[in-house]
Amino acid sequence: MDPCPTTLSENGILEKLKTLFLQKGYPKESLSFNKILSFTLNSLTFEIYLPLVIREKEPLLIVDYHPSKGGLSSFERPLLAIARLFFEPIPFFALLTNLRDYLLIEVYLQRSSKGTEEIIPDYNFLKSYKPSYLKPFKKEVEAKILAFFLSGG
Repeated sequence: MDPCPTTLSENGILEKLKTLFLQKGYPKESLSFNKILSFTLNSLTFEIYLPLVIREKEPLLIVDYHPSKGGLSSFERPLLAIARLFFEPIPFFALLTNLRDYLLIEVYLQRSSKGTEEIIPDYNFLKSYKPSYLKPFKKEVEAKILAFFLSGG
């Protein structure tokens, strides 16, 4: 897939993601687009937009887009907090992309790997994945981390 210009429209991003996941064999019915999430902390309300959630009966993978050319690593921790706060059960994986680079996060283990679109797990692997252990976390701490990031702090 070609590098994505930062001027790509929201519809263009969604179309590229849809094409990518369908080409990788994900069933169309597993793709849920334009997920809006919100939460309030200390009288401040935050709204979060996720372009894509992959789910069967439960969420398996959440996808976030950032046009960052300098790297996606700085967006890793907030996406981990989103996965832990807004999804029950927690999705196995989270994916950050600028449609050129990809950062895959194993949410339960809090491990990440960088690469091209080749790091996106196969759909059958996602359905059968079982984490070897669960790294503990506290929802109130995750909410503070996310609020800090979203407020520009």
